[in-house]
Amino acid sequence: MGRPPDPDRRRVVLDRAMAYLAEHGLANLTLRRLASEMNVSTNTLSYQFGSKEALVAAALDRARDVTLTFLDSARRVDPDLKRCMGKVWAWWLSDRRHLVSTRLNMEAMMSAETDVEPERRPDLLGFWIEYFADWIAEETGIARIDAVSKSTLLNAVLSGAVVDLLSTGDEDRIERALKDFLDGFY
Repeated sequence: MGRPPDPDRRRVVLDRAMAYLAEHGLANLTLRRLASEMNVSTNTLSYQFGSKEALVAAALDRARDVTLTFLDSARRVDPDLKRCMGKVWAWWLSDRRHLVSTRLNMEAMMSAETDVEPERRPDLLGFWIEYFADWIAEETGIARIDAVSKSTLLNAVLSGAVVDLLSTGDEDRIERALKDFLDGFY
C-alpha cells in the first residue's frame, strides 16, 4: 500500500485548482487541462483526490467553507441577517475571488456539464436554504415553514443578484436593488 496523500500538499493543490476554477469554471473541466495549467502531472491530481469527481467535490466543499466562515464571522459581530447580507455583498464586491464560491456552487447546481454527482445537486442549494431558515427563525421567531419560504426567497434574490453582477457588472444598480429587497424582507 502506498503512502497516504499529504494533507498540506492536498490543500496547496486544491488552492491552485480553486484559482483555475475561478477563471474557467467547472464545465468542460479535464484533469489533463487542469494539471497543465497548474504545472503538475495528472498523477498528482489523481493521487491527491482520486478522481476528477472527488476534486470537484473537494472544490465545492472548500467553496462552501469559505462562504460559511465569512458568514459565521459576520454573524458573531452582528447577528442581524439583513445587515450581514449587506456585508456579504460588500465582501463579494471587495474581491471578485470571493464570488468564486458562489459561482461554483451555482454552476454545479445548474449545469449538467459538470462532474457533480446528481444526488449532490439538491444539497448544494438545500444547505443554504436550511442555514438561512435557521437564522431567520431564530431572529424573527416565525414558524419553520415560513422561515424556509423566506430563506428560499433570500437565496433566489442573492443568486439572481450574483448572475446579474457577473453578467452586467453594474454594482451600484444591483446593490440598490438588494438594499431595497432587504429593507422590506421582514
